[in-house]
Amino acid sequence: MTEAAGPARRVVVVGASAAGARCASRLKRLQPEWSVTMVDESTVYSYAACGLPYVLSGDIDALDELRKTSYGVSRGRTYFENVKRLRVLEGYRVTGVDAEAGILKVRGPAGELELPWDELVLATGAEPVALPGQPEHPRVRRFHTWNDVKPLKRGLIEGSITHVAVVGAGLVGLELAEAFRSLWGAEVTLIEAGPHPMPLFLDREAGALVSAELTGHGVRVLCGRPVRSIKPDGEGVTVRTGDDAVRADHVVVAVGVRPRVELARSFGVELGPTGAIAVDERLATSVPHVWAAGDCIEVRHAVNGEPVHCPLGSLANRQGRVLADILAGREDRFGPVAGALAVKVFDLNVAAAGLSLARARELGLGAAAVWMTTDDRAHYWPESENLYLQAVFEEETLRLLGVQTVGKGRAVDAVDLAAQVLLEGGSVDELGRLEHCYAPPFAPALAPVAVLGFVARNHAEGIRCVSPLAAPAEAEGVLDVRLREESAARPWAGGDSVHIPLEELSCRVGELDRGRRWLVICERGTRSQEAARRLASAGYRARYLGGGMLWRTAAGGGVS
Repeated sequence: MTEAAGPARRVVVVGASAAGARCASRLKRLQPEWSVTMVDESTVYSYAACGLPYVLSGDIDALDELRKTSYGVSRGRTYFENVKRLRVLEGYRVTGVDAEAGILKVRGPAGELELPWDELVLATGAEPVALPGQPEHPRVRRFHTWNDVKPLKRGLIEGSITHVAVVGAGLVGLELAEAFRSLWGAEVTLIEAGPHPMPLFLDREAGALVSAELTGHGVRVLCGRPVRSIKPDGEGVTVRTGDDAVRADHVVVAVGVRPRVELARSFGVELGPTGAIAVDERLATSVPHVWAAGDCIEVRHAVNGEPVHCPLGSLANRQGRVLADILAGREDRFGPVAGALAVKVFDLNVAAAGLSLARARELGLGAAAVWMTTDDRAHYWPESENLYLQAVFEEETLRLLGVQTVGKGRAVDAVDLAAQVLLEGGSVDELGRLEHCYAPPFAPALAPVAVLGFVARNHAEGIRCVSPLAAPAEAEGVLDVRLREESAARPWAGGDSVHIPLEELSCRVGELDRGRRWLVICERGTRSQEAARRLASAGYRARYLGGGMLWRTAAGGGVS
């Protein structure tokens, strides 16, 4: 409904991407008598930038699809003016702000203009980070905007690009590696400074699964290799990582983004510790009547309470809507975030929310982790797929700190559920209380994320697991409780093991050396967890392999 009538306000929104366009469009619906102007320096805006890699991969036929509404109408100036009833200034760059007078100065196709405003919204977004000394050259590119797709696609079609070096194994780098490899068959070398793909979001156990998937599809993965230099020439480009060199036709640098804050800084808007615009829960900046939303701002992390720059399209769209409600006079707030995200890596779906174990320990949170492998649907359903899950939690309080999932099936569902617990500051026990839709084609009777909570609770009760990539401790025996055919198909390669199927353990437990500690293994971690509890009740020291042999073998070369 239309908000209560009041003095007409003049609102200017700088930036017409997710947050800006969402805010302007909703505000005009709520306050149709207000003057709402949207300014963007580009003539192509309000497109789904997250879909750009999928245009390159061929999953999406054409760039224009990213500008269209769900019913096929292109979102350009005519659309926003006729449908949303906004004033749109495209191709206009902001040249100055007089905050006291409420004047925005812009320059564009019609020359210099002054736009008076009562409320100013900064939705200036983010820009790709360049490596130190990164050269400006046609063979060295970033990947962030509409215009970044065409030259790469042209080179792939013409055959001038047959080997691409992608620097950065974050979300965009992974999507690009698949795009270059899957459709075009290009040789791809993925270079990452961190120890495994997605090091900001995944721990090494999940990262090893991603790395194995990339390698299995022919991508050369080089982790722990900070780039020292990029040197293009007439024939190609050389990327040096220490003493090693990678020769390619093109290099795409995808090492993250930083907030665009030059405009905010120019008239005294306060920046936060992340370098992004500092806002309160109402998305107000330090300057009266100046607001900000989208990839240019920092928000508060739900787990550690610290400011974080979290440039995700899901958050930007929600911030735009919340800010429109606030400007229109509604009581609304934008609260903490869990940072839930997902990415497709060939046949794997990867998702995470909250903190990784490595990050939690850096923050001194006394964190622990558990791992499990399960089915994403009823195990007897024909299309059921393995799902690999990790929970990170505070060992003393059992407060949930993070969840990571990897699998060919419904990996994202588990993180969607867990994110709600993270936002509420809940414990691992809250995972087991979440209600989910159950039917064999969609989910198991117990949601995977709920079982993950049970595994963490077992940890608190002394039934401990170790990383699926871990080797046995010195003098620790390995007890294999799988069926014989399972052991034969996926043998333990870490030395000698004792084989006693779980079905025989109760009557054969006396065969085990009571003086040794035992590492119990099975396919998924379920039976070995039960066996470890039985051993503990019988007076043995035991722990089990989290995630089981399925995780360990799926990780391939990631095992240490």
